[in-house]
Amino acid sequence: MNAETKPEDPMRALDHDIRNMLAVIVNYSELIAEETNDPEAVKADIKEVRSAAERAITLTDKLPRTGTPAS
Repeated sequence: MNAETKPEDPMRALDHDIRNMLAVIVNYSELIAEETNDPEAVKADIKEVRSAAERAITLTDKLPRTGTPAS
């Protein structure tokens, strides 16, 4: 089986998606730090950070649950 026909590992795909969301958060946070004199730009960047964080939270629902439930 070659790389083109090999099915993708779901955990690897999930890891990739979460890393992408974290990269968005980091990059937009850096932009916010540079745009402190432009309130509208800061507001737009914060909206992107929130959106990425919400997508990352949703992705965590796909993670396998291990251990015992918290009391």
